[in-house]
Amino acid sequence: MSAQTVAVIGPTPGGLLIGAGLLRTFMYLGALGASAATAAFFPHRADTGGLHGLALFMLAGSALLLAITLPDRSLARLTPQPRQAPRKA
Repeated sequence: MSAQTVAVIGPTPGGLLIGAGLLRTFMYLGALGASAATAAFFPHRADTGGLHGLALFMLAGSALLLAITLPDRSLARLTPQPRQAPRKA
């Protein structure tokens, strides 16, 4: 349960702590991945070829995340539906 999900649907008992812990964990994993990618594409010095390679790597990663996210039907349930005003008789 992410912190954004908790903000939309409300926290469950312990859910807020789980969301905060997962957020922090994936922030650290993202920082490690970014450092590893930078080291892989710029092994000796920063140059144009490394920058282009890093940009293509980031583009491929973004496309992969988009391809994983689009078919997820559970995201529609997290979107608040507009409330209809009650009809008067």
